[in-house]
Amino acid sequence: MSLMLWTNEMYATNVEVCDDQHKELFDRVNALNDAVMSKDRADIGNRLDNLIDYVAVHFETEERMMEERGYHKLDDHRQEHDLLVQTCTDLQAKFHSGETDIGEDTMKFIKSWLDHHIPVIDKCYGPALSN
Repeated sequence: MSLMLWTNEMYATNVEVCDDQHKELFDRVNALNDAVMSKDRADIGNRLDNLIDYVAVHFETEERMMEERGYHKLDDHRQEHDLLVQTCTDLQAKFHSGETDIGEDTMKFIKSWLDHHIPVIDKCYGPALSN
């Protein structure tokens, strides 16, 4: 069952590479959600690592493009990314050490973060990066 469903109206930034990466993030979030629903700890760990690895790739792409174009909100945007990366790496370490599980609350957090970040924060860079 899909947790995240891409719609252009809600999520499109009109920056093709970023939109394509966002769609891939949604696919990976949905794969993690499927693993969480099946309660397969090994699969959850693999999907979590896969998602976090791709988040890092995506953030690097966005930040590089913003830097190349002189995007005026780069520092604020990078700060948002850094906070999420820290949260994710902390969660990842706790999961792999057996200190915590990944469940519905984690999935709600991920969905909520993306539902805010892409439409509210990322859409702002669309005009600057699509030129």
